[in-house]
Amino acid sequence: PGAAPPGAAPTAGLRERKKARTRESLQDAALERFASQGFDGTTVEEIAEACEVSPRTFFRYFPTKEDVLFVDAEARRERLLAVIAERPPDERAFCSLRAAMGALADDYRHDRDALVTRSQIVASSPHLQAYKAEHQHGWEAAVVDVLERRALARHDPETRDELMLLTAVSTAALRVALDAWVADASAPDL
Repeated sequence: PGAAPPGAAPTAGLRERKKARTRESLQDAALERFASQGFDGTTVEEIAEACEVSPRTFFRYFPTKEDVLFVDAEARRERLLAVIAERPPDERAFCSLRAAMGALADDYRHDRDALVTRSQIVASSPHLQAYKAEHQHGWEAAVVDVLERRALARHDPETRDELMLLTAVSTAALRVALDAWVADASAPDL
């Protein structure tokens, strides 16, 4: 076979496509079981068996059972940080953070069904609620770091404490809006 034409996106090989299908199959099986049996009532072995793979294979794709539920968290965090980093250098932290939260809300709009399912699963497990809160705190720290670097670069007088407060309030507002939007199908657009 010849090389792809210049500028063409490389096509995934058979191995990569199979890995992607296995990963997606594990995610689907996990969500289905979490929704019907609860997170705590579902084992990795059950998820793996439903996909005809071993638990060891499950752990090649997901370090923990929680990670299969929050598979998109890292990508969303990176998107949020990238939007902030790409904002105009002279823009104040509030405007940069508002734009980033808006981009995240746009992404969430396309995943409503999955978010509703995940929200119900998380709501039924104190362990998952704590896991989610811990990871959100990590998001906030990363956002504050990016905002602080930007403020220092433009010699902005905003202190780290002010940026922490701004970030905490902004993420809490998004979280409350997202929770309300997920809980009520007739809720206004996110």
